[in-house]
Amino acid sequence: MAASLAFFTTRKGVIATIAIVIILIGAIFAVTWTYTPNFYSGLGLRPDASLENYVNALHSVALQQHPQNLTGWSVTWLNSTAASVSWGFTYLGPGNETSNQTRIVVYQESFVMTDFFGTNFASAYVKSINSTYKLMNTSYGTGGAYQQAFGHPPSTFADYQDNAGQGHFIWQFDQFVQVGSLTRTYSA
Repeated sequence: MAASLAFFTTRKGVIATIAIVIILIGAIFAVTWTYTPNFYSGLGLRPDASLENYVNALHSVALQQHPQNLTGWSVTWLNSTAASVSWGFTYLGPGNETSNQTRIVVYQESFVMTDFFGTNFASAYVKSINSTYKLMNTSYGTGGAYQQAFGHPPSTFADYQDNAGQGHFIWQFDQFVQVGSLTRTYSA
């Protein structure tokens, strides 16, 4: 027992003990940071200003387009450069083939939006994950959340849809990438 206590009284022993404690605290912090939703924002740290501006513009567009039927809007900051966004709305849709009755359509969209260091990094990321997706469109058009947030359309735009037609998508707007899914359900 005395020999083990002597270890803590030597300079080497004290330094080793402090190093082990620091490593343990760092490991606990890393695990908590990785696996706890909203941990980043819970620290009071600010998300990336460009991404925050883009998310706010997307919310504004959703409110403009669905002022009476927006059913939800949720943003969870994953870290300073990524946010998980979920939103939805309902609307009256066309009847099915067997009846002329109007149906209620419930639209839900969920995605992770990431702000990369530049368009090249975003494009490389999209290229690395799009093997089961088909490029549907490279023309942004006019208006939209990106243009509202930054005053111009993106110079790089890509819309990928999953090959299986399950509603999964990858969208790239310059350095921003959205990966997620959308669903439409119909009720009589």
